[in-house]
Amino acid sequence: MDAKKLTQTLIGYNTVSPLSNVEVMDFLTETLESIDCEVERVEYKDPAGVLKVNLIGRKGPENGERGLALLGHIDTVPAIGWSMDPFEARIADGKMYGRGSCDMKGSVSCMIEVASRHAAAELKAPLYVVITADEEVGYFGASAVAEKSQMFKKHGFPQYGVVGEPTELHAVYAHKGAVRFTVTAHGRAAHSSTGEGDNANLKLIPFLAEMRDIYQELTSDTQYFNDEFNPPFTDWNITISDGECAANITSPLSVCSINYRPMPGDDAQIWIDRARESAERHGLVFDLYINAPPVRTSPDAEIIQAALEITGEATPQTVAYSTDATVFAQHMETVIIGPGSIRQAHTVDEWMALDQFPQGVSIFDQFVKRFCAK
Repeated sequence: MDAKKLTQTLIGYNTVSPLSNVEVMDFLTETLESIDCEVERVEYKDPAGVLKVNLIGRKGPENGERGLALLGHIDTVPAIGWSMDPFEARIADGKMYGRGSCDMKGSVSCMIEVASRHAAAELKAPLYVVITADEEVGYFGASAVAEKSQMFKKHGFPQYGVVGEPTELHAVYAHKGAVRFTVTAHGRAAHSSTGEGDNANLKLIPFLAEMRDIYQELTSDTQYFNDEFNPPFTDWNITISDGECAANITSPLSVCSINYRPMPGDDAQIWIDRARESAERHGLVFDLYINAPPVRTSPDAEIIQAALEITGEATPQTVAYSTDATVFAQHMETVIIGPGSIRQAHTVDEWMALDQFPQGVSIFDQFVKRFCAK
């Protein structure tokens, strides 16, 4: 199995999160089975009713130690405004271009290459390759795996997990969470000159003022800071939309979306409740659709210390974004480490440096040798 060639193939599948991923998961099922993995498919329908598949590949003993999971996702963000076909891999100037090359089809391919290198008979503890859907839109795939996997119910979750998000192969022990909600104001459309409309934007303004106060509080009051992170304050990002209503129409609908990134030790519910109470007080509709906690594995934990020994680094890092570890860290000791740079993830003309492939394979392989090999 060659990680670069496999990544080129995977880029050819359009796996933008809202789409069904059945076709690519059928291919990856065959791929994992071809390297002698036992494969479980965990299916669910997303909030829009679209069928999604997650895969768990397993090899190694039925009994014994709990083992290691290499954890990745196959979905990507949309690809708009590219100078090339985002779903056709292109290699130039020491880089592989294509949507998902960095985040994170390249990493998934490195994991599969590593799994192909180890025969089941050579393992003292099981090795898992877990490939999820919908990481980019709410960790729905990881949640389905944690809740529904018969393989994990039978064998128990592995003791250790490596989440292969792009960190340029630096060891990450903690990241912020992800809370997202919308608040909606309903009005009535009319020609603005008639005075007969009911402007939804006006209804939203008092709520927005209170959300501005929360933003200023969280980003200026040092009692809410956490110096393990850069920046040390949380995100309370506010966006609004009335559907680009014309200037001479009273807006019938106005939606405020807020993205909040709680840090380890924060009580996210305080801020969620404060926003909900504000919305209800102003007669608005509150909808919480993502509530993913932050992650913090102790820097002294075995998986973090192993990552430092493998990479030769002195101290682990934190990151401001979130990953499937928000789910899996509740079941196993996790580290976030993978090839590629977050600076290329989600960008136009996304790419991963070619030298990250062999380095990623080497890093993942050393985890397997440490925790699974005889």
